[in-house]
Amino acid sequence: MKTIALVPNILKDKNCKETINLIKYLKKFDCALLIESRFAPYLEAFCRDEGIRAAFTDRKSVFSGAELLIALGGDGTIIEAAVDAAGYELPIVGVNMGHLGFLARIEKGRYAPLDDVLAGKCGVDNCMMLDIEIIGADGEVLERQKALNDLIISGEDYKMVTVEVKVDGTEMSEYAADGIIVATAVGSTAYSLSAGGAVMHPEVDGMIITPICPHTLKARSAVIPADRVIELTHREPYRCGAVVRADGKMIYKLRGGSERVRIKKSKHSTALVKLNDTTFFDVLRDKLSD
Repeated sequence: MKTIALVPNILKDKNCKETINLIKYLKKFDCALLIESRFAPYLEAFCRDEGIRAAFTDRKSVFSGAELLIALGGDGTIIEAAVDAAGYELPIVGVNMGHLGFLARIEKGRYAPLDDVLAGKCGVDNCMMLDIEIIGADGEVLERQKALNDLIISGEDYKMVTVEVKVDGTEMSEYAADGIIVATAVGSTAYSLSAGGAVMHPEVDGMIITPICPHTLKARSAVIPADRVIELTHREPYRCGAVVRADGKMIYKLRGGSERVRIKKSKHSTALVKLNDTTFFDVLRDKLSD
């Protein structure tokens, strides 16, 4: 018997109706379920009436007590769960409830691939994550965060910012642009791709630096090895404030050139379940082709 953590997205799965359909499918495997307490009003009575072992508890207990996590939503749902799951080496499989769902390999209502997953017949891709630190003028670490997809510095109010990029302490370039993206291979198919960056295979151990709408024809994406340290600093002229986002969530507002953002490969990784009949190139073709 497996203990499975279920992470629904109430915005995409109204009243957890599809989560209930998934639970019905999982019933034949005699699984124990761990679900956050905030979903109890939608799921607790159903599980009790169906005789399904389900514990509704806090988020930490859900992640620490499970052997597998199933996220129902889109890529954002998986990415949000990834930081917590990585600390417990908890593998994730996604059910696509959204539009693109590049990371979510199972489509809503088509749950047959879970048979192999729960039988232990599927492998995992251990996807690189980023460790992000905001460093103050005196060298003190002001903020720490992890990211699966990317780190972004951008200007407030859609204004241009000037960002200095250093790699291992050596200046790489200074960009006048709407912002700068530092992405993992997983994140290379997200915002970085839309900004003109290359697609990186998930097995590539590297980071891609992509300027957003740079004010020059010379600025291009650059792929660097994962063992390097990247530092980004907001430089003059200060047309506006610069905000730092990790996986789309704002984590800090930089104070001019006195603070910098340090990015390096994390010791943690996100374990994404890979289905036996699907390769990265299948997903790339199906999800991103016209």
